[in-house]
Amino acid sequence: MEISISISNLSKKIGLKEILFSNLNAELTNKEVVAIIGPNGSGKSTFLKILAGVTKSSSGEIKISINNQNIKISDFHTYFGYVAPYLNLYEEFHPLEHIQIISKILGLQYDKNETLKLLDRFGLLKHYLKPIRAFSSGMKQRMRIILSVLANPIVLLLDEPFSNLDDEGIKICQDLIVEKQNKNGLILIASNDEREIQLSTKKINLKDFK
Repeated sequence: MEISISISNLSKKIGLKEILFSNLNAELTNKEVVAIIGPNGSGKSTFLKILAGVTKSSSGEIKISINNQNIKISDFHTYFGYVAPYLNLYEEFHPLEHIQIISKILGLQYDKNETLKLLDRFGLLKHYLKPIRAFSSGMKQRMRIILSVLANPIVLLLDEPFSNLDDEGIKICQDLIVEKQNKNGLILIASNDEREIQLSTKKINLKDFK
């Protein structure tokens, strides 16, 4: 699957006066790992939310092409997985139940054996019947990453993906990013963590678009 994202003169204002970024231009495509960097409050998370279609830009245009066919940004959600430490989980469920629910929402066929393999890969297999509310913050972050890849998306939008992860969790996430890149994916990482930035092939520094 070939993807192209063309961003033209993108701007985002907060309130009447504060400008997060303005006149941002970028071209993104397969096999790129793009680090979205900048000082705290520069709009890194907001930039990802605009791409995800959950927040609107103040001005500018985003054109998304899949296999040379333009798609609406409102339909882009079927092509990406999203990870952020602030995303809520259904904490009353255990991992198998949660994955069943998300699979149904995404229109995916639930396969228990494949789910157990996925939990094993992310170090959660022995906790597969534990309520998520009893998980540590790092375990919850691993669960968010699992949910983001259920549909094998071509694009990953990662907002500080290493948040709350231990060394083992970071290595698992690093391996996932490299694997997705090698399989023709596009990955965007909003971060100021040098370990995450080092994985990138391209950087967009939002302080350059004030």
